[in-house]
Amino acid sequence: MLPRIAQHATRAAARVAPRSVIARGMATEKQLMNQINSTKNIQKITSSMKMVSAAKLKGDEGRRMTAISFNNWADALNGPPQAVEDATFEELPQRSLIVTLQSDKGLCGGINSFVTKSVKLCVAELQKQGKEADIAVIGDKGRGQLRRVYPELIQLSMTEVMSPGNFTLASALASELIAAGAGDYDAVVLMYNEFKNAATYTQMYKVIKPFSGEGEDEPLLAYEF
Repeated sequence: MLPRIAQHATRAAARVAPRSVIARGMATEKQLMNQINSTKNIQKITSSMKMVSAAKLKGDEGRRMTAISFNNWADALNGPPQAVEDATFEELPQRSLIVTLQSDKGLCGGINSFVTKSVKLCVAELQKQGKEADIAVIGDKGRGQLRRVYPELIQLSMTEVMSPGNFTLASALASELIAAGAGDYDAVVLMYNEFKNAATYTQMYKVIKPFSGEGEDEPLLAYEF
C-alpha cells in the first residue's frame, strides 16, 4: 500500500514541478562572421542582377523607340490609343473583343494586375450600356486572374509568347485571333501598359475596327499607298 502511495506522490510531484527553461547562448564570433560574409555575397549577387536588368531595359527601350516610327501610320487608320483612366468606352460598338497583352510570369509593381483591372472596368461599363464583350488573353498571369472573374467571356488564351516582340510575333498572334473569330466582332480592343520609365506605366487601349464601309465610312480615303 505504501509503495503505491509513494508512486502516486512521485507522479504528482513530476506534474507540478516547473519545466526547465532552455536558454539560448550568444552567437559566437565565427557565427557572426559567417552571417556577415553571407550577407555580403547576397549583396554582390543582387548588384550583378541590377546590372543585367539595366542592360536589358536599355535594349528594350532602344527597340521600342525604333518601333514607334513604324507604328505611327496605324494611328491614321484606327486613331491614337486612349488612356483607360476616366474612360467611358462609349465609342465602342455593340460587340467587342478585348485582347489583353500581359505576361506569363509575375512582374513587380502589379503590371498584370493593372491590365486585369482595366479589363474589369471596360466590361462593367459595356454591360451598363447594354453592349457585349468577349476576352482574348495573351499571357498566363492574365488568364489566371480573369478566369476567376469572367470565365464565360474568355474565348481564347495564348501563353508562352516569346519576347521581344517583332513583326513575325505580331503576325502570328493576329492569325490566331482571326482563326478564333475576331473578324465576327464589330471591333477589337487592345488593352496594354504603355511604358513611361522603369517605375511608371500607363494603362492604354486601342480600338481596331474592320476595314469595311461605303461612302464616308469607307476606310483609307485619306491614306496614300
